[in-house]
Amino acid sequence: MIYGFFLRAIVVGVISGFLCAFIGVFVILRKMAFFSHAIAHIALTGVAIGFLVNVNPLASALGFSVVVGMLIPPLIEKSRLSVDTIIGILLPSSMAIGVVLLGFVKGYKPDLLSYLFGDILAVSSKDLYIILGLAVFSIVLMYFIFNETTIISFDEDWAKVSGIRVKYLNYLFVLLLSLIVVISIKIVGIILVSALVIIPGAAAINIAKNLREMFIYSILIGVLGELVGIIASYFLNIPTGPSIVLTISIIFILTLRRRK
Repeated sequence: MIYGFFLRAIVVGVISGFLCAFIGVFVILRKMAFFSHAIAHIALTGVAIGFLVNVNPLASALGFSVVVGMLIPPLIEKSRLSVDTIIGILLPSSMAIGVVLLGFVKGYKPDLLSYLFGDILAVSSKDLYIILGLAVFSIVLMYFIFNETTIISFDEDWAKVSGIRVKYLNYLFVLLLSLIVVISIKIVGIILVSALVIIPGAAAINIAKNLREMFIYSILIGVLGELVGIIASYFLNIPTGPSIVLTISIIFILTLRRRK
């Protein structure tokens, strides 16, 4: 007998594994690994706002992450500081704001831990509908910006010369990355979510011979890691988020051996 909560976990896991692994290839090519980590920590403030104003924390995390995420590109353009430095400032600052706001939340909030460390087995039907809606929007957006984003990822200067609207597409990419990161927060939590974006793509690069294989391997690793991690956590009674991350980490280690 398949329980409803377990079926929801599988569905969300497959969605998250696909989306994170797909965009993770672009994140690695564009050297934005630290950026995805920052988006996850920015989401904590959104979660805190959700608890304070009594709205779905997933929805508030999405709204806040998108707003702040869209402010990062112009900040980088106008600042003399490097990208890593700016994000290094935003990451702890946003985390600190979130922790402070959570201090004003009255009463015990059992769901809070699921946003910090993930609990895919506790995904509700309401969360599932939100995640499905965001996933459909993300896939449609990816379809329309895929070719141009690929060119930008390899050579941004050439993309500008070719007439591609690089600035506009960079904003859309940040929007897409924010959506996918927030989708995955309920699965592995704010602390570990960047692993879902980075590790499958990194493993794929170790074994892929071209860009097409890179996307295929990354998606296969991401989805497989999610499924194996969820099943292992259920039967071994261990935390789901760490189980998923450990699974894809083991796969990454195996790809290192293949690369040799």
